[in-house]
Amino acid sequence: MVATLFVCPQPIRRILANQLVHSMGLRLVFLFLPLLAGCGDAGTSQFNDLAAVKVSHERQNVYGSTINVSPASFAFSVTQGDLNPVHMVNVSNAGKGQLNWSMSTTASWLTVSPSTGIASGHASDTVTATADFSGLAPGTYSATITVFGVGATNNGQDIPVTLTIAAAASLPSESTITSTSSTSTSTPPTSPPTTTPLPSSSPTAFASLAWNAESDPFVLGYYVHYGTQSPNSVGSCAYEQSIYYSLSSLGNATTPTATISGLGTGATYYFAVSAYNGVESPCSTEVSKAT
Repeated sequence: MVATLFVCPQPIRRILANQLVHSMGLRLVFLFLPLLAGCGDAGTSQFNDLAAVKVSHERQNVYGSTINVSPASFAFSVTQGDLNPVHMVNVSNAGKGQLNWSMSTTASWLTVSPSTGIASGHASDTVTATADFSGLAPGTYSATITVFGVGATNNGQDIPVTLTIAAAASLPSESTITSTSSTSTSTPPTSPPTTTPLPSSSPTAFASLAWNAESDPFVLGYYVHYGTQSPNSVGSCAYEQSIYYSLSSLGNATTPTATISGLGTGATYYFAVSAYNGVESPCSTEVSKAT
């Protein structure tokens, strides 16, 4: 045992070995363990210690993180010929350490940038979601953004996205605006058949909003943000849901209005509006409605 201790070249280890040589039994073996672990290449030992600390630090940062996204869902409302709309998504870590996140979408018309990042502390990463509807026919399209996190406690958070495309307004052709002077008999136009809406499985409510138009001539559209939770912060747009309306989809851009349907009953909803000219403005003063 003494010969093993004296293999260490450092003078201080020789002194420690001389002091420990008189110890006996299990206590001697226990005291020798840290000394024997340090024998050999001192540089290698220090490197191993640092590596162990680094691994421990990485585990603490990665595991135990929790994905937090805002908004929880959003929608685009555009008209053919509009510019491709964008929407901002915030990703933050509501858990421990740092969140190594990545994003993917289920539709080719929906892209996100950046698609990966690291969020830690109270800071959040801002992601730009873009709907490229060139080549798409008028109608409603659905997609999902999924957020993944390495070691996250709630890995795989989905953000539903809806894109509504309205047909561009067209001028009536000459044949539809001219009339012939010789008509033998005229048949009064028939009214469209009436339909009775089917009862919904759960009652829903709606809210009609109107706001002052932004004077900025470069405004492309507006976001209507809403949810049952208020961010309780002036100018904040951190609501649960939001819808983007291009100017052409609003109909009257000088006195913009929008109707939000599908709201749950028996709840209080909070609303705010922001303008978009390539960059989203802070949100307007909040209004609320009980449904």
